[in-house]
Amino acid sequence: MEPIKVFLLTGSWKDIKGRNTLFFYGASTEYGPVEIIINNFKPVFFIEKEFETKNLNFKFYRKSLKLKSFLGKSVDALYFNTQYELKSAAEYLSSNNIKIFESDIDPVKRFLMEKNINVQLLADGKNIFKESGNKKIISFLNPEIKPYEIIPKFIVASVDIETGIKNNSLFSIAVHITEKDNEQKKVFMIGDNKNKENDFVYYFDSEPEMLNSFISWFRNSDPDIIIGWHVIGFDLMFLEKKCREFNISFRIGRGDFPVTLRKRKSGRFFADIPGRIVMDGPVFLRSAFYTFDDYKLETVAQELLGEGKTITGQEKPNEIERLFNEDKIKLAEYNLNDAVLVTDIFKKTGLIDLSAKRSKISGLFMDQLGMMTAAFDHFYLPKLHKAGFVAPNIKDIEEASPAAGGYVIDPKPGIYNDVIVLDFKSLYPSIIQTFKIDPLSILKNEINTIATPGGFKFSLTENILPEFIGKLMEQRTDAKKNKDKYLSQAIKILMNSFYGVMGSYGCRFYHHNLPAAITSTGHWLLLGSKEKLEREGYIVIYGDTDSLFVKLNPSPGRIERINGEKIAANLNSYWTEKISNDFGLKSFLELEYEKYYKKFIITPARGGETGAKKRYAGLLLKDGKETLEFIGMEFVRSDWTKLAKEFQVELYQRIFYDEDVTDWIKAIVQKVNEGFFDNKLIYQKRLRKSLEDYVKNIPPQVRAAKMIDKNIGSIQYLITKRGPIPIELNPEDIDYQHYIEKQLKPIADSVLVLLGKSFDSIVSSSNQLSFFD
Repeated sequence: MEPIKVFLLTGSWKDIKGRNTLFFYGASTEYGPVEIIINNFKPVFFIEKEFETKNLNFKFYRKSLKLKSFLGKSVDALYFNTQYELKSAAEYLSSNNIKIFESDIDPVKRFLMEKNINVQLLADGKNIFKESGNKKIISFLNPEIKPYEIIPKFIVASVDIETGIKNNSLFSIAVHITEKDNEQKKVFMIGDNKNKENDFVYYFDSEPEMLNSFISWFRNSDPDIIIGWHVIGFDLMFLEKKCREFNISFRIGRGDFPVTLRKRKSGRFFADIPGRIVMDGPVFLRSAFYTFDDYKLETVAQELLGEGKTITGQEKPNEIERLFNEDKIKLAEYNLNDAVLVTDIFKKTGLIDLSAKRSKISGLFMDQLGMMTAAFDHFYLPKLHKAGFVAPNIKDIEEASPAAGGYVIDPKPGIYNDVIVLDFKSLYPSIIQTFKIDPLSILKNEINTIATPGGFKFSLTENILPEFIGKLMEQRTDAKKNKDKYLSQAIKILMNSFYGVMGSYGCRFYHHNLPAAITSTGHWLLLGSKEKLEREGYIVIYGDTDSLFVKLNPSPGRIERINGEKIAANLNSYWTEKISNDFGLKSFLELEYEKYYKKFIITPARGGETGAKKRYAGLLLKDGKETLEFIGMEFVRSDWTKLAKEFQVELYQRIFYDEDVTDWIKAIVQKVNEGFFDNKLIYQKRLRKSLEDYVKNIPPQVRAAKMIDKNIGSIQYLITKRGPIPIELNPEDIDYQHYIEKQLKPIADSVLVLLGKSFDSIVSSSNQLSFFD
């Protein structure tokens, strides 16, 4: 058989019969699932050469190397047969104050980084076919592997369950499997087989019978990826709990390995299912920078697909219970519809394609993409070893005061015409590339030394990260040319993570001067750009980290895009020349014209004379169309009411188009008092911890949640004259004055001051609002 192209999905290790054994499962285009077993790779860490290990009571092999620690001390490698022996030896040496290095690296990650494998590989060697359900899986033992480009068409299973209100009963399990252009729809349901009425519903007399059938069918269907909505924390954990109840093995992965489901300290849920990736919709949407008022399936589906669940509302649990007893077919259709909605959301957003591209670029498995320090280790450590150094353990990193964040030029409050936005393209990565900011270059900063504008010294020639960023920049340019938006975004996410990683105590390469050098250079560039523009007669009304907001001079017949691009080009020429003359360096910095606001508003900060940072609104002109854009204001925040958001949008629209606001505000206040907007006064907030954890300060959402004993998710409530009341209790004594003073007034006053008006003066002139007199 010719070598097989494999995209790795999962990797794990286990000590078996005195050997550390690695297990990889992946997907191939031609042969389906692939198993790769490695038992000839020895776990390793490093120790300073001066320390003896003769008395170390563990089996190991010591090898002399031409490597040094960051302090310049020579080190040797210690190889072990098992990971258990490595950990035991590491603990013993550390407890005796003997310095060791890189003992905290998982053997799976060590193997892949040393082989230069970014989850894609070509496997060549002897293999056998193993039984996996009613399919066969190709299994390699210690094959020859090398990097190779492949992203196959994955088999994806969307899973959703329905449960009863009482006794934690399991009603049904819906699965929607898609593979290329094929699909399977199936619902496993408790019910009478004699009444089978639909070809996608399969009935079972008991929960154990249904669970066993589902597990067997699922393993035979053999999906690569499991998707769902809160699929780990609810669906999979519920199924696992049911299997424990009936003493059923919940082995839904590939190979004979148990499934691990757990909740991390961060509150996020984690699933380890060998051979299968689990992707939870809300988690992966957030990681792809999608934002919604809330992340309920109904909300997201309606916004992205224009359709939603077939059963909604507060009575949904009771309706599901009723359907289970009276109309199982309709319940099955509802259950399956939810699974299909999740499939369609993943297709619409390209989450699987994006995650595969991120995996390919970072070297991380698709369910570990948030572990950016591990991604940094993956590409950096092998290159560091080639440069002659080993890295410390993360626990040995010394903390220091955090570096300053991005620089902000104080915003000037006002209402402006003709404002353009200029952006530094990938500012922090381009600063790293230009000034050679890098863990190795700071270590060897006495060789061909250069200094940043902030005085931080680095080596011009001894560095790793700048060259790597250069390659990523080239790949991103090619991705844009090829209109591969997912690859382009994957590269952007990885590059932008470098600053945060090097500034994190959880990174073995942390050094205070690394993030400090980047941010101080960013300050210098932003201020220098502002000064340059102002010398040319422009007004910079705001600047934040990598963006400049520039008020253009009036000019009849001007084309804003051409003018903006010309200003950006002039600044680029200025920085190229200045960095070459002052530092002798090639500039990789690039300013871009981003957008044009026909009108633009910066509101004053509360209690201050300067403008509010990261809060502005504009009438954006793009492709001949005018749209309102809000940044950092109530309109884009999920914890404000629908009334407040709609009020803000129309208020700013009226100001932008020079329409009346006084009479309009009076009319809105009157309608609030008349109950006209009652359906728009609902607050919705997430419960970020258990109700019992709130002891001293109990916020309104918690007070409301306690009334109905709601302990997870989000809570919807109204403010009444009795305080916050959940909408489930149908309160009618709404405190309208609260909404006028706490929702409308702050929004109005923040911008009315720029017109020389105030909310109180407007509404107090109305005879109908005596409480403002």
